[in-house]
Amino acid sequence: MLVTRIIGKCPGCKRENSFGNVNINQNLLLRGCIHCDYSIQIPLPALSKKIIYLDQFFLSHAFRENLEQFVEAANIIAELAHAQLIICPCSPIHKTETLQWRHSQKEQLLEFIKKTSRGNEFNPEYRIKRAQITNSFKRFLENDEKVPSISLRDALPREINNWEDYFWIDVKGLPEDTERIRKSKEDSVAQLVGLFQNWRTQNTTFEQDHQFELIDGAKIYIQLYIEMAQRLANGDFTTLLESPMIVETLLYFDKDEMDIQNRLNRVIGFFKSKYYYEVPCEYISSGLFAALKQKVKNGHYVNEEKAKKTLSGIFYDISFISTYAPYCDAMFIDNPMIDLVKEPKLNLEERFNTKFFARKTWNEFIDYLTKIKEQKSQEIDWGLSLVHV
Repeated sequence: MLVTRIIGKCPGCKRENSFGNVNINQNLLLRGCIHCDYSIQIPLPALSKKIIYLDQFFLSHAFRENLEQFVEAANIIAELAHAQLIICPCSPIHKTETLQWRHSQKEQLLEFIKKTSRGNEFNPEYRIKRAQITNSFKRFLENDEKVPSISLRDALPREINNWEDYFWIDVKGLPEDTERIRKSKEDSVAQLVGLFQNWRTQNTTFEQDHQFELIDGAKIYIQLYIEMAQRLANGDFTTLLESPMIVETLLYFDKDEMDIQNRLNRVIGFFKSKYYYEVPCEYISSGLFAALKQKVKNGHYVNEEKAKKTLSGIFYDISFISTYAPYCDAMFIDNPMIDLVKEPKLNLEERFNTKFFARKTWNEFIDYLTKIKEQKSQEIDWGLSLVHV
């Protein structure tokens, strides 16, 4: 056996310095011998880890070590993760944002982010969005009035409350066209800020803006489906790699019992229903844009150039918050975004039981981490003493 931690004499063959920890499988510690087949399994204490999302702002400062408070917080987080009290999964959005960084150390930053996550990574945005919408569509078909539940299995590929093994595997993703993505990001922010002047002339309420954003999102899904169908009809099968496959997935239901037109009408009916409006990622995304619209109408972001700079990452921010917030116990985000997520009418913290922190609420964030540390039990300490002898 490959023994990673030698603890002493083997109880089987009696050889000195040959017995120790081999690996951890879920909540079982395997101990074995280098020389013989003797082994034992030791059950480890049950865990209940908190899930904390650290945004690019936090991770970049922690990596560069230019502000002491971020370094200290990162050390606390590393200690809590080592103690099996939290996980801080990275996401594909972390990678995309890091590769946009015009700096020679962007690869080192990406490696730092992966090490901070300790091998834990969220599923891609499209997969979570598709799972949430599909689950809500099933409720729509069954006329299910129960409050929709959040399943961690939609967001994370493995059980989080297992003890971490000594090693984790880093799977390299596909290369990204960073220049194209950067240009698209800049153009999108410019177009968004260009809408602000018109927004200031509107007298709509937050609720009306929220409803409009939801309806607009549904229209985009339908339009994407129409465009995909047209491209397929013209022999362009690359669209299958680009489409989020939302409408296509919903149309698959009852495909042998109903014709395509009736199924499409049913999908359109779903997009007009409360079941679609309750989809977490759609509710949050549309709500954050509605909150931004209210701030603009209340006199914020008057200077367009400053607005472009301040909101340069807003599409990434809204994307990861709307996708991952329902699965997190806490999120650290930047200051402009926390003003949006704290919109009382959006009610994100209570609706999804997720706490949001930013630099302007730094003391609250440190208090939150401290309380987690204080919850470490004697049983966990005992398990750590076995695992990290």
